[in-house]
Amino acid sequence: MDNDYSWTKFNPAAAQKLCAYSDRREELLSWLYSALPEETNYLHDPDHKKLTDIDPFTVFGVMNRHISQEKKAEVAKAFKIFFKVDEPSPTDFRGVSPLNNENSMFFGFKDGKTKEDINNLWTLFLGIFGQNNEVADLFNEMTRHQYGIKFNLTMGMYWVCPTKYFPLDGPSRKYLNARGVPVSEQVPSYDEFLKISEEVRQKLCGGSTADNAFAIVTRDIYYSTHKAQ
Repeated sequence: MDNDYSWTKFNPAAAQKLCAYSDRREELLSWLYSALPEETNYLHDPDHKKLTDIDPFTVFGVMNRHISQEKKAEVAKAFKIFFKVDEPSPTDFRGVSPLNNENSMFFGFKDGKTKEDINNLWTLFLGIFGQNNEVADLFNEMTRHQYGIKFNLTMGMYWVCPTKYFPLDGPSRKYLNARGVPVSEQVPSYDEFLKISEEVRQKLCGGSTADNAFAIVTRDIYYSTHKAQ
């Protein structure tokens, strides 16, 4: 259904529930591997062993990779059951910026800081939902210095808070630049990210603060990109 933006209500509701697992990650991983074995077979370390830790954006990434709409709907349904989400689980994800299947985790193993990096991601995630005041500082630090974190962080933040943050992945940057919303190839500071998101709202959404305001634009980006291919 082309006007289905139910994910904009479901994702934030699921994310709120996910906050409770910031210190229950083993339980979270155990559930992911058992409930979604096919969808999580890429979640492993360099020795192809199952992960022992995970961040919240990588959890959401299971639902937001380049997989079929049907598979995404299956993951969403599993999320709804496990996290006890009241919102209906979505079945249409067009316009939700997808992760590259070859790079679907928000952390890596090359810098020896995996645990610290994952903790940073949880702290930022919790901050998005008002549990600390570290979002701006962490965003700026992570996008400049943390392994594997660049524009993908803006995508993850959009998934869980689609009324505040606009994703700045490659297709989105190209689209915005063509429509008078300048975005450079350098990851912006947090304050600049907020300004870009607000400029999108004013120029491309008519100032709307509706749950689906940004999602309507990202869906247009989806169709524009696929039409060009």
